[in-house]
Amino acid sequence: MIDDVILDWFCLINSKGIGPKTFWALMRSYKSARESLKHVTEPFPKNKAEKILHSMNCGVILANDEMFPKLLRRSCFCPPILFYKGDKSLLLKRKIAIIGARNASISGKSVARRLASSLSNDFAIVSGLAKGIDSAAHLGSLEYPENKSSIAILPFGLDNIYPKENLNIFNKIASHGLVLTEVSHGNKNEQGMFAARNRIVALISECVIVIEAGAKSGTMATAKLALDLGCEVLVVPGSPIDPRNFGSNLLIKNGAGLIQSYTDVLDVLNFHREREQEPMSCNITEKPNLHDQHTKILSMLSETPISLDELAMHSNMNMATLLRIVSELEITGKIEKHETNAIVLRGF
Repeated sequence: MIDDVILDWFCLINSKGIGPKTFWALMRSYKSARESLKHVTEPFPKNKAEKILHSMNCGVILANDEMFPKLLRRSCFCPPILFYKGDKSLLLKRKIAIIGARNASISGKSVARRLASSLSNDFAIVSGLAKGIDSAAHLGSLEYPENKSSIAILPFGLDNIYPKENLNIFNKIASHGLVLTEVSHGNKNEQGMFAARNRIVALISECVIVIEAGAKSGTMATAKLALDLGCEVLVVPGSPIDPRNFGSNLLIKNGAGLIQSYTDVLDVLNFHREREQEPMSCNITEKPNLHDQHTKILSMLSETPISLDELAMHSNMNMATLLRIVSELEITGKIEKHETNAIVLRGF
């Protein structure tokens, strides 16, 4: 049996021509969703709403629930309802977002994974379940399931996991963390839904950490929103010749905090715990989904040296093929090979 208040709120926000701003305007005028529905031209059918809510098989958090994130509630874009799978009590933990490039380098993903793992004992780690940095952050925060520290914000409904290859990560978070979305049903993918997802990521986090962000990217838009809201934005610096770091380094140039270890994050947030400082690096096994072999290898490199053996493992290439590609890239001047056979993107 669906709660009547939930049913009324669901019908109102799904009525034709009603978005969050109109929803809240109606609620201010008529004090309840049920009364507001009387003043809507085409209200969403209650019988259809009941069927959808039953089929979703998930939890529901209304914006007037004490669990609902306070900063998100104060936003003019506040979604009236959040749908979730997992443990909603994670919303009561202190939360840090880790975001960045989808086409991240191996080094960037290693940093994201290790950073999330190191912080997951004390904070819930928030990200958007995208490829690259998001995926690495989720995997890092899942390394200790007992912490229940991973929060994924979806751009679409719980029946439309995006990207599809992250279904396994989604299932792990639903079991050992929390998955949230403001989208109830349907598979319509609209660009605006990514922006809405990114708003939630920023609005529920007290700190946003950026790792590899292009100058014009969703990551930069999220970081700028966080800054506008007075949220702390911290950045892992990157090579100035890698376009994936143009936005990241610009944030630092404009005053965002620079971090080199997870203890830097604790210091900024005044969270003091006696720990040994650890380097932010680890082995990641994701495989970039790029077709061109040269582009594939270049996308995995950064200013941080990486061995041929590690590059072969991450690229899923045999050594003979990899050596040929490395030689070709070296001849064209796109990479440099150190005396130890470690590979880096070419410098200035």
